[in-house]
Amino acid sequence: MKIALSIAGSDSGAGAGIQADLKMFSALDVYGCTAITAITAQNTKQVAEIFEISPSMVERQIRSVMMDMRPNAIKIGMVYSSPIIDAVYRSLKKTTSQIPIVLDPILAAGTGAKLLRREAYKSFVSKLVPLSTLITPNRMEAEKLADTVIKTENDAIEAAKQIKKLGAENVIVKGGHFGSAHVTDLLVDTEDNITRFTNPRLEMREIHGSGCNFSSAVTAYITKGTALTEACRMANEYVHTAIRNAVKIGRGLPIANPLSAVYRDANRYHILSELQHAAEQVSMLDSFYRLIPETQSNFAYALLNASDISDVAAVRGRIIKIENTAVPASYIKFGASSHVASALIAYMSVNPDFRSAINIRFDERIVDVCKSLFSVASYDRTKEPKKIKRKEGSTVAWGILAALSKNPLADVIYHTGDIGKEPMICLFGRNPIEVVNKIKAILKNY
Repeated sequence: MKIALSIAGSDSGAGAGIQADLKMFSALDVYGCTAITAITAQNTKQVAEIFEISPSMVERQIRSVMMDMRPNAIKIGMVYSSPIIDAVYRSLKKTTSQIPIVLDPILAAGTGAKLLRREAYKSFVSKLVPLSTLITPNRMEAEKLADTVIKTENDAIEAAKQIKKLGAENVIVKGGHFGSAHVTDLLVDTEDNITRFTNPRLEMREIHGSGCNFSSAVTAYITKGTALTEACRMANEYVHTAIRNAVKIGRGLPIANPLSAVYRDANRYHILSELQHAAEQVSMLDSFYRLIPETQSNFAYALLNASDISDVAAVRGRIIKIENTAVPASYIKFGASSHVASALIAYMSVNPDFRSAINIRFDERIVDVCKSLFSVASYDRTKEPKKIKRKEGSTVAWGILAALSKNPLADVIYHTGDIGKEPMICLFGRNPIEVVNKIKAILKNY
């Protein structure tokens, strides 16, 4: 297993520093080692106190790791004082040609507290910047290091080139807005090639730990042998997800969530597995084929907090009727459904615990059975507003919300069709097995 070493401060709130680095290393399948430079008493609102670790202890931590668990890459974060900078420099000065070093120039916390003493700045620039394979300043840090003001993309590029003159091999200036709807990170490499990494601007204020997440993500990818430019691109994408899924734990800044992608991938696997099992079950029911409409049935299961159809798994090609049997046309896949997935997302906006749905054919007898077993609501497609009809894919969501406005607890919703539109019934459940059980109850009474 590949090894990364983080030399940084401890954050008692676990949103940044050593704690954030270890989360990111683990999320990206890298074994993380640490050398703690300072212990901070902090939360999402403030840094209350900083306790500096003795330089000799910092040096001993680094050397202990290097002697036995030699890292494939090293990240340097908060170093706080000149004596600690000297200890880090002494420990690493002979390794720079062998081990890539990512330097995160942490000058202050997102809450405003100074994390590098003023008198230590010159030592930081003269000793640690020249050690770095890559330095990862945000816009304000780049302005400080380059002694300039960054207002445009060209300003950021020139600042990066000035920082390279301080000794850094590669520089990435993060978080440039430049008056647009996007955020761009600019990488200037050893050959002065410029690479841009652009993401849509997220409408949120400062995020605690985003800088630590980025530098540790780059370190993790470099640890695994990824080329530097590609490592920056992958880190940019991964951290954008971590920021988009930031968690509101305390009363201050939201915290970037580096494990959100891990949890999401695990959830996707479980959703695919559960839906596969349920689709097989419902298809094997003796009389289920009798409930399949002309347009066929689909069975869907959504991720928690699903926002669009790519977050909803369904049967690719639907469940089709062949003579007196029902057969899934293909495998389970995210994004495989349009109509049932759209209905489910609309339904979840009112009842978020109900994350599975199936559509069956409309029949007055089936509706009567449903009314005897479940809570039922309906909507009239002929009353759909013209502006909704003109917007592709919005009809189903409008109908589900219209039905729920009359009965928010309805777990069966139907409509009687429109010109060229087959009438349909949609069943909702908390999970696919609950939906299968509702199908069984309908068949038993139909």
